[in-house]
Amino acid sequence: MELKDLLNVALRIESDGYTTYSRLADENEGKLKELFTHLATQERGHQEKFKKIFETVETDENSVASWAEDDNAGYLMTFAEMSIFPKLSAASNPETLNDAIDLAVEVEKDSIIFYNDLKVYFTDKKIIDEVIAEEKKHLLDLLKSRK
Repeated sequence: MELKDLLNVALRIESDGYTTYSRLADENEGKLKELFTHLATQERGHQEKFKKIFETVETDENSVASWAEDDNAGYLMTFAEMSIFPKLSAASNPETLNDAIDLAVEVEKDSIIFYNDLKVYFTDKKIIDEVIAEEKKHLLDLLKSRK
């Protein structure tokens, strides 16, 4: 496994998040439509940030802080596959709006965990720290929207 594999997972998280939040925006009105539209837009922006990180890793080996295939990399891959992606899938087809919000809250929390563990591999943590801060804001916005 290479660091690029984990970055591809991050790209998929953001892509799936964009799809989920776009669908929820289409299915709602008012403040919830605005919230989900905003979240979808942010997820698209996160994709672009991870693409920049990916390009940096491809061109600058010094951007990676002591990458080695280790247990943490395997854990992160498994964590995404077993926790994040199933929740994103379920949030795409919720039984109720509150179910969608609850699943989105869980996805945001899990994404924060994933990105915090991923950032240890980078010497320049600025971009990934920005993504983490935005994910935390998403989490707060979703918590505030619960009915």
